[in-house]
Order: sequence, then structure tokens, then C-alpha cells
Amino acid sequence: MSDGLPVKRKLWDRLRDTYRISILDDENLEEVGSYNLSLLSFYIFISVVALLLSTLVISFIVFTPVKRLIPGYGDITDNKKFIELSKKVDDLEEEVSAYDAYLGGLKTLLTGGIYNSSVEKIDSLANRKNIRPELVNQEDMAETNRAKELDFLKFATPVSGKVAAGFNPSIQHYGVDILSAKDTPIKSIMDGVVISAEQSVTTGNSVYIQHNKNVVSVYKHNSVLLVKTGDIVKTGQAVAIIGNSGEMSTGPHLHFEMWYDGKYVNPEKYITFQ
Repeated sequence: MSDGLPVKRKLWDRLRDTYRISILDDENLEEVGSYNLSLLSFYIFISVVALLLSTLVISFIVFTPVKRLIPGYGDITDNKKFIELSKKVDDLEEEVSAYDAYLGGLKTLLTGGIYNSSVEKIDSLANRKNIRPELVNQEDMAETNRAKELDFLKFATPVSGKVAAGFNPSIQHYGVDILSAKDTPIKSIMDGVVISAEQSVTTGNSVYIQHNKNVVSVYKHNSVLLVKTGDIVKTGQAVAIIGNSGEMSTGPHLHFEMWYDGKYVNPEKYITFQ
């Protein structure tokens, strides 16, 4: 002590000072226990406890699903919204692909490829005035060789039943007529886009579907149409109900045609109906 003033002690010395903590009984003030503790040991104890708590909290967040509740921390691929958005993107890509096929069908329709401008959208090349009848068989033989590419595709059966009239281009019958029970659903042979679903005076309620690989399937004389133009259909999906509509029909049946790269092919080579 100098001049009556206390000497200022260093912080380290003050931290090492020992303090006594006593625990007394409230009723009789009897000492129950006592502890000697310095400020330094107290700070060390508090720091260790804080470190342990921090380690436990971090481990709990990192190694449990709780982390998904923290914005920006969880794995984005596990996020429900991310999964939903990914599914929507996949659906949109499928719709865009189908729409491209639909536009391709419309383009062919407008440019007169496998379609003409009449209500009967698909017709025979033999019906064109600039093709002589004697050339039809030669063209059909060439088409048979070219259509071998279809052997690598898998088609669903549009309807099961007896083939009442087979494929016969010489009499302008470019498909097969299939007899089946009343109210039987007609199914799409592949995934595709409906490029036409409407009624015609001659062929009745008809459906035209554009598929991949430039395959077009045709379903005529239906009693009811279950799809509309622009619809996306899946393999085996019902698109119509068998019927007897149209002037060219003489009884309930399905007239089914297959076209490949703008030319007719014999459906019985690729699909079993019975």
C-alpha cells in the first residue's frame, strides 16, 4: 500500500484467487456443504460446458433429419419442393415431345403427305390420279421390304376378335376389319398424340394417332370417341368404343390401319388380333 491507496493487482492474480461457496440449510442455517473455487476454474468449467453443448447441438443438426428444417442447409435433392419441380420438368419434357409429334402430324396433314384435304385424312396412294393401277403392286412390294424396320417395335393389340376382312390394297382396303363384342374398348397400339378425333360421313367416328418412328394408327367406325385432338395417349389406353358408324360400315367392327413413313402397311404382320 502506497500513500494509503491499495496496490492494483494483475488480472492473472485475481483469477487465481480462491473463493469459498457455502450451502446452508434454510431452517437452521447449518452448513450442508462448501466448495473452494477460483475465478479461473469457474471460467474453465463454463467454457468446457459451452463447448460440449455446442458439439452436441452441431452433431444433432448434422447427423439427423433436423438439418432439412434449416433453410439452405439441407440436401436440395431431398427437398420435397425440388422433387416436385423435377417431376414437373419431366412431365413438361414429355408434353413438349408429344407436342412436337403432334405438330409433325399437322405439318404432314397440311403439306399433303400421308393425308389429303378430304374428311378421310388417310387415303391410298392408288387413289391419286397420277398413279397407274399396275404400279400399285410394285409399290406395295417395295413397301414390304422397307417396313421391316417395324419388326423392332412393339405394338399393343387395339382389340381382340375375328378378322372379318384382311389387308387388300388391290381393292383399296388398306387395313383390317375386326369383329368384337359390343361396347368393347379400342386401345392405342403405342404411346402417341391424337392428331384427329372426329366424325366422318363415310367412316364414322374415327381416331388418328401419331406415334414415334413416324408410325400412324387409324381406328374407324367407332360408336364413341374417348379422346380428342391433341390428347396424349399411352400404350393400351382406350381411345374409342367399337361401333358401326359411317356409311362404309355394314356392321359393328373396327377398321384398323397402320401407316409408316406415309405409306400403308399390313397390320397383321405386326399385331395378333385373335
